[in-house]
Amino acid sequence: MSPADANRLQEVYRREYRSLLQYAREASPYTSVPDRPVRDSVMRIANEESAALQSFGEVLETSRVALPQLGSFPMNYTDLNFVTIRHLVPKLIAEQKRDVMKLESELPAFADVIVRAAMQKLVDLHQRHLKEMEAIG
Repeated sequence: MSPADANRLQEVYRREYRSLLQYAREASPYTSVPDRPVRDSVMRIANEESAALQSFGEVLETSRVALPQLGSFPMNYTDLNFVTIRHLVPKLIAEQKRDVMKLESELPAFADVIVRAAMQKLVDLHQRHLKEMEAIG
């Protein structure tokens, strides 16, 4: 694998682990009693993506790509502390759309069949989760 491909994979891994969805998972947005099913759905989606990222990390390690330092979440996410889950869902949907487009655009750059399959799994999961979030949003 070329150093450029390894760098791109590390960036995908870091970006996905520092997504708004993963931030929401750790931030515990305010949820009223009627909105608990929405929160539960968002947390389930975030947990599924976290598990998929762990599997993606294993593919990177198998491909001899070192896992990158994750760093902190983007500073602009802190503006979303103490907001309601209903306020957050449209932002999650918008970011999920951007994430799907970004992953799809990066996919053809990888020649390695295993890496492409791992990337495609992320794309497929993001697409499924986008539909679920749109249904609850």
